[in-house]
Amino acid sequence: MAEIEQAPIAAADVVPPSSTQYIAVPPGVTSAPNAMRLVRHLGGTTPTFAENPHRFTIPGNSFAEALTFVHLMSASIRWIKQRTTPNKSKPAAEPLGRGRRPESSFKLEYLCPCSGHLKRAENSRKFHESVRCGCKAGFSIAHHIKTNSLRVVWNWQHNHDPTSHSHMKATRLPEIVDQWLKERVDSGLNWEAINNLRRTPDVLDLVSPQIKPEGMAKRMYDRVRYLILTRRVSLARRDPNPFQSLALWAQELQAKSWNCLSDTADSEQFLFAFQSPWQQRMLREHGSSMIMLDSTHKSVTNYFLSDGRKISLYSVLIRDPIVGKGVPIAWAFTASEAE
Repeated sequence: MAEIEQAPIAAADVVPPSSTQYIAVPPGVTSAPNAMRLVRHLGGTTPTFAENPHRFTIPGNSFAEALTFVHLMSASIRWIKQRTTPNKSKPAAEPLGRGRRPESSFKLEYLCPCSGHLKRAENSRKFHESVRCGCKAGFSIAHHIKTNSLRVVWNWQHNHDPTSHSHMKATRLPEIVDQWLKERVDSGLNWEAINNLRRTPDVLDLVSPQIKPEGMAKRMYDRVRYLILTRRVSLARRDPNPFQSLALWAQELQAKSWNCLSDTADSEQFLFAFQSPWQQRMLREHGSSMIMLDSTHKSVTNYFLSDGRKISLYSVLIRDPIVGKGVPIAWAFTASEAE
């Protein structure tokens, strides 16, 4: 019997909208431009279909379009990637010989974060309740070779409530929240600064049984600590020669609209200063009253200047009008040790 090809369904018509939403700044309220203003709406309904699993086809036929669908599915639930099955063989136009031909060129499979059961070691000192409850929900998306289409199989029934507060506290942060944390860490902020930015007063006033601020997640500290340890250890040397590496960095930063002042000669006038677009905006908006300069000695261990001279880090700061503390609006590495 010939297989009946399904008409493609737009992903937006099937995938539920994100339960995490951005809260605009109310009129007359002052808020830091990079503050977290995200809340989670709890107690909503999950998608239901006539059959389980629900099978449908979405527009597109490429791996990138499949990843876009996965991104939409992950807006409300951080699915666990089980496996990616690529098919490296190219099917012939007229298959020869026996054997079953591959149906798909690739397949992505994801499971509910509550799938499986915790197998805790006998001598474990951890007694927290596990989020794993044997949930069978999940989905897969594959490129069907014969029809050149993307086919989805969605096991949509959960054995728990993925819209509950307990699920929010026990599972991973939403992708939009995790991306916010990555941007703050990449900008050089530490936990103390990020902790202040996630506690926005007018957003905290919205707390109710149905609305919970994303910034109040208790596991956020562990995530920030992990990001600081991993993202800041990435390879930053663009060239074995430190002066050439800094020159390449200056070109890249300026191409991204950063301000960069570079005099990287091996001399007492060595200077490498930089300022991000966000810092430029903060300086224009809040830097008219007070500007401070902080010197941090022995912050660089790479003694690449002649005669073993070391580099000192200087931070240019202004007073944050929200938290009342210093905010760095530029950094500079110099050969000067003046205090």
